[in-house]
Amino acid sequence: STSFLHLLLQSNSDNDDDGGGVCGGPILEPSTTDPKRFDAACVANPVVLPPSREGDKWQMYYYGNAGSWNRGLNDFLPTGWCGLAESDDGIHWTKVDGSSCDNGAILGPSDDLDEWDSVQIGVGDVIRVPPGDNVEEEELHMYYFGGSSEPIGLGNVGSNMELVGFRMRIGRAKSVDGGRTWVKMGACLDIDDSEGIFASWPRIILPSKEGNPYRMIYHAYNGKKWRVFGAESFDQGSTWKRTGLVLEGNNDDEDSFDYSGIGTRTMAPWRDGLLMIYEGVGKSGKHRLGAAFCDDPDGNAPWEKLRVEGCCSDSEQHQQLGGPILEPGVGAMGSWTETVVGTPYLVNMPGGGFRLYFVGKGGDKGHSIGVLYSETGDISPDSWQSLS
Repeated sequence: STSFLHLLLQSNSDNDDDGGGVCGGPILEPSTTDPKRFDAACVANPVVLPPSREGDKWQMYYYGNAGSWNRGLNDFLPTGWCGLAESDDGIHWTKVDGSSCDNGAILGPSDDLDEWDSVQIGVGDVIRVPPGDNVEEEELHMYYFGGSSEPIGLGNVGSNMELVGFRMRIGRAKSVDGGRTWVKMGACLDIDDSEGIFASWPRIILPSKEGNPYRMIYHAYNGKKWRVFGAESFDQGSTWKRTGLVLEGNNDDEDSFDYSGIGTRTMAPWRDGLLMIYEGVGKSGKHRLGAAFCDDPDGNAPWEKLRVEGCCSDSEQHQQLGGPILEPGVGAMGSWTETVVGTPYLVNMPGGGFRLYFVGKGGDKGHSIGVLYSETGDISPDSWQSLS
């Protein structure tokens, strides 16, 4: 409980640089030289779209803040506003200012205090939607989460304090100009109290076969555990029906790297099914990355944690289901991630390899974004190398 609050409320300290590219370091960092930008203190949760046509650029959607949330409220997460960066190679990035916000963001919290996303927002996923029944021309749809001004007490985690912005729901926005400007489409998945006190960090699995539904994989927190849930949509994301629990941590072993639960996650095609890299939370509050697999390419089957060769935890030398496959400050992650790793995002590469984009934090520097590469598509700890 104490470790949860410490992790939740830790400072998003300024970084001394606003450009990436240091060997073994971040590829996108806070804009500390411009305190008026929305991401002056931290950047996190990369959502990376490779070019869909020749001549197009790579795009990275991310969230960040300048040290506080909307109206100066305390920021206990690195969320707040959504931004965009572009690249010719997916490694060297240039931030792109949005036109609808005066702080450089492409999407921000609502100005209406009664709205569900009035305190802070964060990008969850961005998908390309081709013309169809509900779409006249190709659009980008952003699934994002937002926190409301409704206060919630955290007495169940050892504190009498109340937090504002932690009651989070999932919504959509659309863009018809390549991600420069966005129009909100409203909330699409509300909180279910049987799951937890929020519904957030959505990822979308697009169907490989006509007639199959969109699938949303998100997570909730019930005051003790993070757990992953699912929903499906048969109308291209306009309405969603919950499908229940997808994955949870190892509740039987307090030494497990995911004993306190599973949070953010990413899915990508792998070995005739889907690979999930997820953020596992240990009893101490430490975050590591683990892996699971679904043998259905549309995610319509159970997810099973993988037993990955070469993985062990700090407290035990036997292998655990799921991993961890990557840990803060260890191996390819580099020392700049020694405090936090999380928000993974997989991109399939030609030849069967993967890029894994992620957030890291070390020392007194703010959350920044990095990338690893597995040339073979293997996911064991020694398969990854830094591209920066």
